Amino acid sequence: MVFEREGLVRLSHTDAAGVIFFPRLLEMAQESWEDFLAANGLALAHGLEGPRPLLPIVHCEADYRRPMRLGDRFRAQLSLARAGRSSLGLRHRFLAPDGTLLAEALTIHVAMERRSGQPVPLSDDLRGLLERLRTDETADGRG
Repeated sequence: MVFEREGLVRLSHTDAAGVIFFPRLLEMAQESWEDFLAANGLALAHGLEGPRPLLPIVHCEADYRRPMRLGDRFRAQLSLARAGRSSLGLRHRFLAPDGTLLAEALTIHVAMERRSGQPVPLSDDLRGLLERLRTDETADGRG
């Protein structure tokens, strides 16, 4: 399954040329992850409190395929790229209303214990949630 949300390129997303400023795409990717968690009953604010491990991003990359301009509407898609023992990879795709690929990103998160900063295994409940983002590509090992 792929989680989708609609978006709009806002003034705060753009540079002086009126196109998306490159780090804003990663902020939009984070928003998709947060929206997915919230839609599944796990608001990010709850994960930042209490004993749950943190899930910081340890690697990210992005490819910009077409200009995203102020006022453009887009569809953000989130899917699972991979899940390991302590880490997970999320694939983010940004599409124009006609389906044209505008940009894509990959974020790698590692579950880490709060005090020591050491990696810990992904929890069973998080693994269950990630199954909702698994695609055929992920399932057959290509993701």
